[in-house]
Amino acid sequence: MNEDRAKKLADDALAELKAQLEAGHSETLLKFIECVSRFHHYSWRNCMLIALQNPGATQVAGFRKWLELKRYVRKGEKGIAILAPLTYRRKVESDDGSEQTESGVRGFRIVHVFDLLQTEGEELPALAPIKGDPGDLLEGLESLVRESAIELRYEVLPLGTKGVSEKGSIVIAEGLDAAERFAVLTHELAHEWLHGADRRQETTMTVRETEAEAVAYAVCSALGLDCSTHSSDYIQLYQGDTEVLSQSLALIQQTATRVIRALTSAKQDEEVAA
Repeated sequence: MNEDRAKKLADDALAELKAQLEAGHSETLLKFIECVSRFHHYSWRNCMLIALQNPGATQVAGFRKWLELKRYVRKGEKGIAILAPLTYRRKVESDDGSEQTESGVRGFRIVHVFDLLQTEGEELPALAPIKGDPGDLLEGLESLVRESAIELRYEVLPLGTKGVSEKGSIVIAEGLDAAERFAVLTHELAHEWLHGADRRQETTMTVRETEAEAVAYAVCSALGLDCSTHSSDYIQLYQGDTEVLSQSLALIQQTATRVIRALTSAKQDEEVAA
């Protein structure tokens, strides 16, 4: 595919993404935000305990919280042990004689939580999935990453993390389907190409996540995957909007075009060789 054609595909996709951002929060995003707000944010220590006991855990909550979400822990499931603080509140007299309330932590106790896959019931709201089959393009993308002198690994990642860019290496969560793996890998490759040490210092997380996800959307859309509102919802979760997108549009377009051209040229070369 020549550069003009690749650029046109990227431009068309980015125009669609801009329209989605202008439309504001989708119903899917609103439901997702409401659901996520009901989950507890665990400390790094408890995240480690969860990962050690259930490396594949994605969303965890206590027995009663799952009931509130209209899901039920299946009979016989073993809970994941974490530490909950033992807090106290008491009245104390201050130096001026007034009474104040003092609170603190006097220790910890073990409580048990359960992963989503240990429960059954109503489906939880989620961002729109990436649909389609990237086929050989996924292998081509993996090769492009490695040809860019970036190490690529597939590993069990912490709770809720699908991919990580680590200054010369990319780690993708195990177990993702092909379409999502392709989208996440494109997103992380964009981080590697766009967000070196200098730009990381010059930009905010909102800008970086908007740029990476917009590149992923443009590439996925151009190559036939159905992104629905996934990318616009993701960008808005990081407080991104059309203004942030517009400020980085040229950079996003150049990066997406580069990926599209590389993947389609490699595929055409394979077809000719065959």
